[in-house]
Amino acid sequence: MKKIFTLLFCVVAISFASNASDLPLVDRCINVLLGNEQPTELMAAELDANHDGIISIADVTTLIDEALQAKELKRVRARNIDVEAIAKEVIATESAEPSINDVNQAIHQNLKNKE
Repeated sequence: MKKIFTLLFCVVAISFASNASDLPLVDRCINVLLGNEQPTELMAAELDANHDGIISIADVTTLIDEALQAKELKRVRARNIDVEAIAKEVIATESAEPSINDVNQAIHQNLKNKE
């Protein structure tokens, strides 16, 4: 029993460290594990991330892993900026000399187009 409480404490600490406030599913899963919330059938299906039929610490870990992978995917997309397209867009601006604002606008437009 002592090991279970220690493990739950560690999971809660990790979720706070990983900024779990942005992850409502992780928060709900931890609340269910701690007994603060009773899951409905629909909620249980949503919280059972590894699809083993039981809501456990493994589900919290899976939910955190999925959230981290999604964040990393967004970062990779943001890093893949088409520099040539941005340069062409800045050069094609109406002003005689492009400024840093022109570059910023071109980068933001490029990122919007990728989404």
